[in-house]
Amino acid sequence: MLRKNVSGLTLALLVSLLVAVVPVFAQNGPKKWTVMVYMDADNNLDGAGMNDIFEMQTIGSSSDVDVVVLLDRWHEMCGFNGSAILHVQAGGNITVWGGWSDDYELNMGDPETLTWFINYTFENRPADRYALILWDHGGNWEGICWDWTNDDYLTMEEIKDALAKSVVDKIDLLGFDACLMGSIEVAYTMKLSGKAGVMVASEDSIPWDGWPYDMILGDLVQTPSCDERQFSIDIVDRYVASYSNIGWCKVFSTLSAIDLTQIEGTISRLTTLTEELLINFDSHKDAITGAKNRADRYWFGMWHQGPYIDLHHFVQGLGRIEDDLRLYTDPILGTWNDLVIYSKCSAGPHNRGGEGLTIYFPRNRNYFYTPEPYYESVPEFAQKTCWNTLLATYFEK
Repeated sequence: MLRKNVSGLTLALLVSLLVAVVPVFAQNGPKKWTVMVYMDADNNLDGAGMNDIFEMQTIGSSSDVDVVVLLDRWHEMCGFNGSAILHVQAGGNITVWGGWSDDYELNMGDPETLTWFINYTFENRPADRYALILWDHGGNWEGICWDWTNDDYLTMEEIKDALAKSVVDKIDLLGFDACLMGSIEVAYTMKLSGKAGVMVASEDSIPWDGWPYDMILGDLVQTPSCDERQFSIDIVDRYVASYSNIGWCKVFSTLSAIDLTQIEGTISRLTTLTEELLINFDSHKDAITGAKNRADRYWFGMWHQGPYIDLHHFVQGLGRIEDDLRLYTDPILGTWNDLVIYSKCSAGPHNRGGEGLTIYFPRNRNYFYTPEPYYESVPEFAQKTCWNTLLATYFEK
């Protein structure tokens, strides 16, 4: 796991750069939606970023919808440094901040950059509802948005704090166009920001083409009055449909919409289950192993070595293997659809059908079991649910 080692541009420098550029961002009154895309293409996904920008340009902003992208590119692929905020239009972009030189090179792994982008867009592109999409490589609880120029990335705690510090009252839809971000740990940490409403993320990897922005934005422009739940369902449907008939890529096509307002109840019920498993560990350990092994496993899924399993499958398996545990598992399963608005995946050799959220549970202690980084990355979840204690008890015994 990478460690934080570079502090990016300070907020003062961001402000000084801002006043040096004349914004062309004024508008009359709020629109129905503003879609903010935090596109960290400052790595080997530079080309994929350009493809997604072109997809967005096939639709562009409208009288009811604004599409705004903070784009950072990788100099080794495109030949220059720099970052820019783009107001996406049908057929092109308007650069409203920044440029392609070292003067505008932002560190996308610095949470101050994320807060600044949200605030800048909120102040200049007001709307009734806001969507924020974090775009790049993803590593579940390990982090997201690896900026290769600055050798930095965003941790879950940094994203939580960046959202909390922003001036926007609510991020109605928080999306992750990045691998593996659909976990209970990520969802709970985002809820703790106090700003995020619905989260859209994948339990598994995201193919090179990412989200189909032409389809997603086309639907939003056609029905801008939709709320965040309706928008999230459409994103899931469009994403999975775009990969369902493309050979091996369909293996990785899984996406979920999560109602973060419901997650506290699930966390409480999961904590009760974990406590029972710990108190009577010796009698439950066989059920834990069986449920773990039966659950869909993500990342390197075809070889069944990834460290993340489907949480619903695991909980369901516990109750099926050991009937006495249903006292603790049934409350989680019975309220699952309150938490998971919608979940969908295309068929694949390791997808029985993802139910929306993963949880960290390596196959064994020799494959990706890193307890200290896990605790440091999602401390609130680890403390609240005692999940790290259960893992340590399981692997150390």
